[in-house]
Amino acid sequence: MATLLTWRAHWHFPGVRSSDPATTVRTVRGWAIAALLLLSLSGCATSEAPSSSNPPAFPSGTGGVGGGTALGTNAASASPTSEATPPPKATLKPTAPAPPAPAPVRPTQPAAAPPVSNTCGAPANPWGYNFCGGSFISSPPSNFCAYFSCIPSFWKSTNGYVEQCADGMYSHSGGRSGSCSYHRGDNRPLFRP
Repeated sequence: MATLLTWRAHWHFPGVRSSDPATTVRTVRGWAIAALLLLSLSGCATSEAPSSSNPPAFPSGTGGVGGGTALGTNAASASPTSEATPPPKATLKPTAPAPPAPAPVRPTQPAAAPPVSNTCGAPANPWGYNFCGGSFISSPPSNFCAYFSCIPSFWKSTNGYVEQCADGMYSHSGGRSGSCSYHRGDNRPLFRP
């Protein structure tokens, strides 16, 4: 039987040239599986193909998949057709209403300082603070450091009056021992008019 199978495989299946019966049987099984696959694929292809009684209808001038004009028609003689309308776009509806966008945060700007005639070298400020003379400032307003360059401990050490240090920064411990010690020492007090 193996000899008969080998002989038939040799004549009916190309590529089978082995004298070993086991190799021939494996080759024949491979050809059988390939044939079954081809048959099943051809069955799938014919079941999905449109029937010949109802050929696909393409609008005139589209020519099917490749575009262009239909076979047997001339582009100049093809009658114009209305353009196909695109399908409506799907819109996504939010599941929950979106929170309102926060208002942009603007940095707070200090009020513009009114023009002061003479501050004797002090920065422009709305209170008229100066180096010319007046009374000591022991309780400066909360936005004082928006107009004057304050030292980091300005609001921590508040037992004195406002003074300018030698490096140009302002301290709130004027008249006390060690004021402006990290800023090259005291320079001069700041006055209210």
